[in-house]
Amino acid sequence: PPEKAPSPGPAPARLVVVFLRGGVDALSVLPPAENDFYRLARPTTALAPTGRPGGVVSLSSGLGLHPALAPLAEDFQAGHLAFVQGVGLSEAVLDHATAQKIMEAGVGGVSSLAAARDGGWMARLALELAPRPAGTKAPPDTTVRAVFATPRRPLILSGKARSVNLPPGRYVYPMDAATLPDVTELDAALAKSYGAKGVPAALARSFREGASFRRSRLAALAREMDASRSGDPPVSLFPGLAGKLAAQMTRQPELSLAFLAFGGFDSHVRQGAAVGRLAEALAHTAKGLRVLAEGLASGMERTVVAVISEFGRSLAENGTGGTDNGHGGLTWLLGGPVVGGRLYGQPPVLAGRRLYREHLLPVTMDYRLPLAAVLRGHLGLSEEAVKRVFPGFSPDASLMGLIRARPDAAVSPP
Repeated sequence: PPEKAPSPGPAPARLVVVFLRGGVDALSVLPPAENDFYRLARPTTALAPTGRPGGVVSLSSGLGLHPALAPLAEDFQAGHLAFVQGVGLSEAVLDHATAQKIMEAGVGGVSSLAAARDGGWMARLALELAPRPAGTKAPPDTTVRAVFATPRRPLILSGKARSVNLPPGRYVYPMDAATLPDVTELDAALAKSYGAKGVPAALARSFREGASFRRSRLAALAREMDASRSGDPPVSLFPGLAGKLAAQMTRQPELSLAFLAFGGFDSHVRQGAAVGRLAEALAHTAKGLRVLAEGLASGMERTVVAVISEFGRSLAENGTGGTDNGHGGLTWLLGGPVVGGRLYGQPPVLAGRRLYREHLLPVTMDYRLPLAAVLRGHLGLSEEAVKRVFPGFSPDASLMGLIRARPDAAVSPP
């Protein structure tokens, strides 16, 4: 009789990284809706408490979630979603491109970035996951373990490891991301009045200079918001790409790493609260994560999805109905191996005159620490292997309870 095919082994442990470009506002993802400083600092962008129109979704006592992220509340309550607070770079880097490069390279800061010549940390991770050939004559492992759904190979997967592209297709961004129609119309209407005969020249000149400054400021913000996307697709494409990615990873079980990146989170202008630009972006994010989880189905039991961003936003609302580039942010972790249903790290302290003046939430945890916990607890890397993935970084044990232990994990050799 024909031999029986060997029974398939356990599904591979997988890591999917989703980079939300632009700097996600941590205080909108997890709004401290009852905090007086929060409401004072954000007159139009603060979320209302639970039970009020547009109020936050209650996750537990004193903890709320942006209503646009309501589809993820069940994951949190089921213990499959966690948030790590106060994460970020060791230094305040407010330039999007620089901060993104540092995070994708997996290094500590600007000075380390200059010396990083071996590509991105996920490419190094792919090499660590490859079996080590026994003997010097064994051929190198060339299995493709990573897939990226961006228009071009991202820095995070550049290096010696092979990866495959899932093209995101064609896309365009809306042209009015940094416009204030009401202000523009008001300026146009007032220009006639200030240009009328009899208006003092100094007053007319002052109005013209103010209008010119507003136009210049909005144009500068438009350029920055465009650059923050790094050429990646808008987050509205997340659900569609998530479905395609799940299907490809199901067809190709050797794909254990995946990377997606989306723009649309640089919320300098018209951020909104329960509704608005940020709410729309968060709704697409929640839907994308749910589509990915449903597409991977039982594979989510051995998958961790890490959602990251280059920095958070300022505490105080700015003069264009948004928030500016900040410092401390959030890492989201979703999946069966995650010990979720709780927050990790230090919650941001909003009280205090010094913080209120500086507007920046502090970083209390290196952005690499949650990722290192995933690499060790979920992917089975040794401490030395983690240090090769994140050069110059020595993780501590403060997040060791973040990931459920894998009894079958093969720890990589040192």
